[in-house]
Amino acid sequence: MTAPAPGVPLLEVDDLRVEFPTSAGTLHAVNGVSLRLSAGETLGIVGESGCGKSTIAMALMRLVAPPGRITSGRIRLDGTDLLTLGPAELRAVRGSGVAMIFQDPMSALNPVLTLGRQIREALSVHTGLRGRAMRERVVELLDLVGIPDPRARADAYPHELSGGMRQRVMIAMAISCEPKLLIADEPTTALDVTVQAQILDLLRRLRTELGMAIILVSHDLGVVAGLADRISVMYAGYQVENGTAEQLLLHPRHPYTTALIDSLARIDEPRPHRLRAIPGSAPTLYAPAACCPFEPRCGEALPACGDANPALAGVGAGQRVACWARAPLTGAPAPLEVGT
Repeated sequence: MTAPAPGVPLLEVDDLRVEFPTSAGTLHAVNGVSLRLSAGETLGIVGESGCGKSTIAMALMRLVAPPGRITSGRIRLDGTDLLTLGPAELRAVRGSGVAMIFQDPMSALNPVLTLGRQIREALSVHTGLRGRAMRERVVELLDLVGIPDPRARADAYPHELSGGMRQRVMIAMAISCEPKLLIADEPTTALDVTVQAQILDLLRRLRTELGMAIILVSHDLGVVAGLADRISVMYAGYQVENGTAEQLLLHPRHPYTTALIDSLARIDEPRPHRLRAIPGSAPTLYAPAACCPFEPRCGEALPACGDANPALAGVGAGQRVACWARAPLTGAPAPLEVGT
């Protein structure tokens, strides 16, 4: 795939919708999501469990498992619409164009194959490396992600490594073919805070050294804040706010974003405040929202919130929010910018 022209986003996602037919009805997991991302940028996608974050990641890789299906939208990577590609063309794009770090490395790695063999699988598909050259590339990748004694570890099995080391191996597999876009789905889940910081530092360094764009999926705003240039907040399958990391963390406009920030533990206060839980629970996704999906849990709800689901509207330079209470009632949907 050729590099995008100057000013042209590496990734363009328009009106992406994903549904899962079930015995209880059709579950609308992702509803009209649009994104833009330039080469070398990092976009964070955050929200509660079940809001559609990981489904977006799987859709970008064309890995939504049946009976789930992408019902509409466009996913353009370097100008190529991934939704129009056949199986053989997709195999050529996965790994070299876009790659993914999956959740839970213990279940994502094959327990009966050595780490080196699992990394070689991607290299054998996308490169011409064979024999000794292949072996040296595996060792080089393990060394790049900070695995100690990489030559010996290439012959180890997943159960012989700690959780943090297994996550590093997953990252080595994902970057083995130097993809233009790396999708990291909850890459720090179940890791202690020290290892979390190491993994985020590693992703930051690899972004600089390899020039990759990164989509970081997480339920933890604190994790995303340390790496993302821009953040998109998801709720019940909808985008409710997006903007730069500074805008959303210092000047959140949607009540849900504010609630997520308030629920974070703070260590910079003399007397830590009591964590504030978000009342109620997320709605079911068996029908498109006829009103604002956050309205039943929102302390700022207006009569209009129960009448219609607001579209994203501009509230500042590059910041957009879907909220009747905090966005201009007459505001038209703002045009997408790179990284939104």
